[in-house]
Amino acid sequence: MRRGSWLQIVDKPRFVEKLSLPYFRLRIAISLFTGLMLTGMFGYHLIEHWTLLESLFMTVITLSSVGFGEVHPLSHEGEVFTIFLIVFGVGVVAWGLSTTIEVLTSEHGIHDMERRRLRRIVKAMNHHFIVCGYGRIGQSIVKGLKRNNVPLVVVECEAERLEMLRTDGIPFIEGDASSDQTLELAGIGRARALIAVTPTDAVNTFIVLSARGLNSTLMIVVRADAPENIAKLYRAGATKVVSPHSLGGWWMAATAVNPAATDFMEGLSLADHSKISLYEFNVADELTGKAFGSFHFKTNTGALVVAVRRGGEFHANPPNTLILFKGDALMALGSPEQLKRLAQVCNPKNPVKIDLAFELPDRVL
Repeated sequence: MRRGSWLQIVDKPRFVEKLSLPYFRLRIAISLFTGLMLTGMFGYHLIEHWTLLESLFMTVITLSSVGFGEVHPLSHEGEVFTIFLIVFGVGVVAWGLSTTIEVLTSEHGIHDMERRRLRRIVKAMNHHFIVCGYGRIGQSIVKGLKRNNVPLVVVECEAERLEMLRTDGIPFIEGDASSDQTLELAGIGRARALIAVTPTDAVNTFIVLSARGLNSTLMIVVRADAPENIAKLYRAGATKVVSPHSLGGWWMAATAVNPAATDFMEGLSLADHSKISLYEFNVADELTGKAFGSFHFKTNTGALVVAVRRGGEFHANPPNTLILFKGDALMALGSPEQLKRLAQVCNPKNPVKIDLAFELPDRVL
């Protein structure tokens, strides 16, 4: 082996860094203790020709220093071997006990236990939402997702917000949300959507680039502070870009002009989505070229088609005479069962699966 090639096998800086973790040291201590137990058992068996049970018993009383006598008189070779076990074994046992106490009582050990617990929780998640950032907007997003029992995990790195997540009982991953490793710990490969709401557009852009590179089909919703960055975020791979300042201003103006409309949309967003949801269906070939009213959507499915989207234009409360074209989409309001029936009408040969956020994969309609 060439000089220095061992660095290709052992990453020394990373190993030294991991040694600072109590759990890692405890695993090393347990491995060493197990190795000593096996060494002692087979050592006495080979040197003194004792049975494996006698050899194991001798190893245990030697390492535990309980002061029992020997199982059988020892040969000179056995005495030397016993000295070896005492010198190395007592040190390993003492180190293991001190590390165990540190894991159970020290702040570092408690945080390490918490980190492992949270990672197990996140690892069991599937079809979940990843929220990057737990500021005021992030907290509102999490509150809305929890209201509809949507599985979620928050990615955050600021100590003050991490403490808030602990207090609120929200699953989280501590780290940089733009890091591939952090996003993988958050289960990005199994996630349904990612919402990036960190305070700066630059960080959000890096998050989008990393997330899109790790999951090409992921729904990515991102916050944009500056209007000039919206196009850049779309180029980076965002599915939807939202400017809270612009949207907030528009919403306030719309409320002043037509409060009933905004009250309805707010009520719909706060409703129990397991009972009613707004969903979009693409028009299949079987529907194109025919009048909207010829399908009697409400009568046949129970779902209410509130608008037809044609490109960027919406035809609200579509008239029965409206001709449907390829590329149109129906915006429908209804329960999961009603939406399922509408999916069959919109595309009889290949009905779309109603993928609702609050449902786990085995419950998706």
